[in-house]
Amino acid sequence: MTTPTAHPDDVRWSLDALFSGIDGDDYRAARADLEARVAALEAFADAHGLGAGAPLPASEAVRATLVELLQRQNALSELLGDVSVYLSGFVSVDAFDDAAQAEQSTLRALGARLGALDARATAWVGRLELDALLADGRFEAHAHHLRRTQEAARKQMSDAEEALAAALAPSAGDAWAKLHGDLAGKAAVALTLPGAAEPERAGLARLFVLQGDPDRATREAAYRAELELLDQHAVAFAAAMNGVKGEVGTLARRRGWGRPLDVALFQNGIDAPALEALQRAVRAAFPVMRRYLDAKARFLGVGTLTWYDRMAPVQVGEPRRFSWAEAKAFVQARFDAFAPELGALARRAIKEGWIDVLPRAGKRNGAFCMGAPGAQQSRVMLNFGGGLDDVFTLAHELGHAFHNDSLYAAGRRPLQARTPMALAETASIFCETLIANGLLAEADGATRLAVLEQDLRGATQLIVDIDSRFRLESGVFERRAERELSVAELDVLMLEAQEATYGDALDPDARHPRMWAQKPHYYSARRSFYNFPYTFGFLFGRGVFARFQAEPEGFAPRYRELLSRTGMASVAELGQDFGIDVADEAFWEGALGVTAERVEAYEGLVDGVRSSR
Repeated sequence: MTTPTAHPDDVRWSLDALFSGIDGDDYRAARADLEARVAALEAFADAHGLGAGAPLPASEAVRATLVELLQRQNALSELLGDVSVYLSGFVSVDAFDDAAQAEQSTLRALGARLGALDARATAWVGRLELDALLADGRFEAHAHHLRRTQEAARKQMSDAEEALAAALAPSAGDAWAKLHGDLAGKAAVALTLPGAAEPERAGLARLFVLQGDPDRATREAAYRAELELLDQHAVAFAAAMNGVKGEVGTLARRRGWGRPLDVALFQNGIDAPALEALQRAVRAAFPVMRRYLDAKARFLGVGTLTWYDRMAPVQVGEPRRFSWAEAKAFVQARFDAFAPELGALARRAIKEGWIDVLPRAGKRNGAFCMGAPGAQQSRVMLNFGGGLDDVFTLAHELGHAFHNDSLYAAGRRPLQARTPMALAETASIFCETLIANGLLAEADGATRLAVLEQDLRGATQLIVDIDSRFRLESGVFERRAERELSVAELDVLMLEAQEATYGDALDPDARHPRMWAQKPHYYSARRSFYNFPYTFGFLFGRGVFARFQAEPEGFAPRYRELLSRTGMASVAELGQDFGIDVADEAFWEGALGVTAERVEAYEGLVDGVRSSR
């Protein structure tokens, strides 16, 4: 149900369009239906011999079984998606909601049964004469899904082993992830801000916002408080990291993957040459990004940036602040200028209560968008602080919602809409770029500097910091294959990764050794290397935007079509439709060229401001 609010900007999302309440008849009916559908799929799997075995001919009986399997999986996924989004809608904004937490726990148990069923279905599809079946028009719309499923079938354990792994997941990797999320969401420290008479209790979400404060003493206080908060549970966080990475590494080896990274590459629909081309281009760009960081240090009047300076605003005069009303109007206007459909989606999200705006106790850190496929809606979580970066974040997350809407509008069923993370950032980066370019086109010197700062700050996260996370995770997997890692060892790996990426642009005495504990992405047993796809998506989105600039006429419908097909073709195939070769290092260098140009412009503005002081 909709939660009453006190502050005018404290807009909270409504979940009423999904269900009336956890105790409501409609939700209880949906949960009962979900249980019944899972049981029915189990019976179907038993009756039709789903699982590993001998090859199967493309007989009419096999065709009929495949038709029904796809129908059942799609319908079940839609219902499960809505129920999952509904429960996440409570838990993600209130870690203290015990009723929703308990209900979500029962869903995880159901997920174990679904994991076993998915493994059986995958093994069965792996037995099919797929080329003969795909000549049948009934399966054309699911061709990409079926081909990927056959590939995945070659990397499975036996049916019994897969069933055991799925049954253990809620008390293994998923449990470790939940422990990390609960501790990180509920933990708080006493924080006395400069000039404050009394301390406040602050969690990670609040501390993150404060590290973007204009006042350096405030930023430093929040940074040190974050280190203190993470130290409270450092041993538990390390145990969770070891538990998750140990399970992932073991299963990857048992399934015949060379390394966990190979699993991540498959999940993202890209191959090693594409990732290597991306990373070569990105690492070659580090000197350019360090020039930006050095220029920012000059503007702030510090010798070298500290960790808590990275998010500091750079603004001549008072930093521009936005109320929630101003931010949403700003984004809507720029969306409208690109395409009516994009602007309409933003207005719908705001009007229908899809967005949760302000940070508060118990609310998860960061921002995200989740789609409810049955209801064909999205929900967007923000931790809105009123800065320019929050406007970009709003545009980014609404881009995800537009991507979801493009899939729904095209009639994609869940199995046709399984978008790899490498493409999931396409719409969000495109929308951020709309905001940045619109502002830069009309900005005076002071505003232009602030916009470039926001753009380059985000680019630094995606080019430099993401690479540090990749290095950290690679190191953890390598060492965890031999033994568990201590808190101190994880700290060292994190600092080494920051040294390799930020280099001398970041004060070695004021980096962040506990970012391995702060980021929830490391704790997913189902999706490792939750890092490089962001860089891939960022630069891929920039590449698509470049095509828009070169050929704006008729671009919006082609773009909408691209978004609607992200689960129906490979990343390479979709890129080719826009003249993009993801295995060509020159493409990534070209996308990075925009950032290099903006660094040069930023340096000029910073030095101009300093000379006038």
